[in-house]
Amino acid sequence: MSDAKPSEAGRGAQTISKIVDAAARLFGTEGYQGATMQSVARAAGVSKGLLHYHFDSKQHLLIAAQRATFRQIHRRMRDRVQHGEHGVDAALAALDALWESVREMRGWTPFMVEVMSLQAGARHPSPDVADFYGESMRLLEDGIRGVFHDDPSMPADRMAWMVRTALHGMIVELALARTDADLARLDQTYTDMRDTFGAALRAAEARRGAT
Repeated sequence: MSDAKPSEAGRGAQTISKIVDAAARLFGTEGYQGATMQSVARAAGVSKGLLHYHFDSKQHLLIAAQRATFRQIHRRMRDRVQHGEHGVDAALAALDALWESVREMRGWTPFMVEVMSLQAGARHPSPDVADFYGESMRLLEDGIRGVFHDDPSMPADRMAWMVRTALHGMIVELALARTDADLARLDQTYTDMRDTFGAALRAAEARRGAT
């Protein structure tokens, strides 16, 4: 076994990961206003100075946590797609993976809503927010093109916007859910939305096949 110590870059990446994970937990439980940079540093086991070295503001940290969350969801979605068939069935499996990931991260939805609020309330959205949304849409469009072999029933960018809009609504509803009945109603809403989406895709495929 090697006794080599982690590189400086490796230690830096580990520190950033610890900070982002701690921030995600605190933003999920205490909200954006309730969580402080000091409490994040304490939860991550780092000094406040080191925290500010990597993240110059709480908004910067919030966007980093949101970006990490979306990348994790995308990895899960990609892994599911890689083990399935292409076409409508694979698209629905990917959508299921996306919903399951968000559902599992229910405790994180309050700070996801915070990110959307920051975007909506700013006259000039910050570059961090704009970069996050740009990356998330690129990943979503790439996933759609992969599922449909670059031949979706509607342009990938339009489908990505549709999924993003639906996902935003579901995230807000998850953040508002308080009881098991609320969650059951939301799960049924997702199922209804999924079935409607699947029926529309199959109808579009059938029309294309008839031409």
